Amino acid sequence: MLNYVTIDRIFSKLHRDLRGTETNETDVIEWIGEALDFLKVPQVLEERVAIVTVSDYHAEIPDNLHMVTQIARNNSWTKSCACEGACACTTEETVVETATPCDEDPCNTVNPEITLDDWSYTIWTSSELYQRNYTPVRLATGSFFNNLVCKEKDLSLYLTCEDEYTIVGTTCKRLRFNFIEGQVAISYLKNVADEDTGYPLIPENISYITAITYYIKWKLAELFEWAGREGWAGKAEKAEQRWLKYARQAKNQQKMPKTLDEYQNLLEQTHYLIPNHKRYYGYFGNLGKSQTRQFNNFNRV
Repeated sequence: MLNYVTIDRIFSKLHRDLRGTETNETDVIEWIGEALDFLKVPQVLEERVAIVTVSDYHAEIPDNLHMVTQIARNNSWTKSCACEGACACTTEETVVETATPCDEDPCNTVNPEITLDDWSYTIWTSSELYQRNYTPVRLATGSFFNNLVCKEKDLSLYLTCEDEYTIVGTTCKRLRFNFIEGQVAISYLKNVADEDTGYPLIPENISYITAITYYIKWKLAELFEWAGREGWAGKAEKAEQRWLKYARQAKNQQKMPKTLDEYQNLLEQTHYLIPNHKRYYGYFGNLGKSQTRQFNNFNRV
């Protein structure tokens, strides 16, 4: 799991590297955001699962969403038990209200937002609650297709899906479903942001920090060059070359396996000649189970 630092780390590095050079704080923050967009790979985004209520065919998109991975519908949800994040646990003496699910919760509610810090992805997807109640909702085809959604290559995954959704809106986007009301679990990738300032957080990785620093130096040198200052064209070219070098380095580092388990998963994936379509409907919770490959059994019926 990645650790993150605030943009103060970039400002302190720039202060050391650019002594005597005037900089504008607002410009630097904008350039940091631009550099992070160029450097963005799924490995530096945060995975989350949010439980959202559908009303009048629509539901709100979670904050700081980068891309939807999958949406699943709670088939046990009914309007009569549409409670809002809390349920009452009744005992012989007292009634206690809590924000966590009760043992006999008819609403099948969970925390409004589940992060991987609280629940691991595997625990949620292999939980009895998900296996018993949730089925995938497919992305509707047509003109509503949106790049905020991961594109599925194999449409046969959705042959049994009746529920559909799409993303609508321009500046303010919402989810639109083909059912009027209900409850869905949204699995998505989230931009990591500082809760205090709202500014993006930066991976605590020297390649990322160095790349962002050179991106700012490149933009700053271009700014001075356009202003007619002499000697900054060469500096802009050098800073651009180093930005491209460290940007490639940062992306490659994040894509490479880091642990023995990740290397083993990569090895095992190369053994599958025929993809297992059931992985999707198990919310990828069955990846650890052995696959039955009948094409290797020459005595099969």
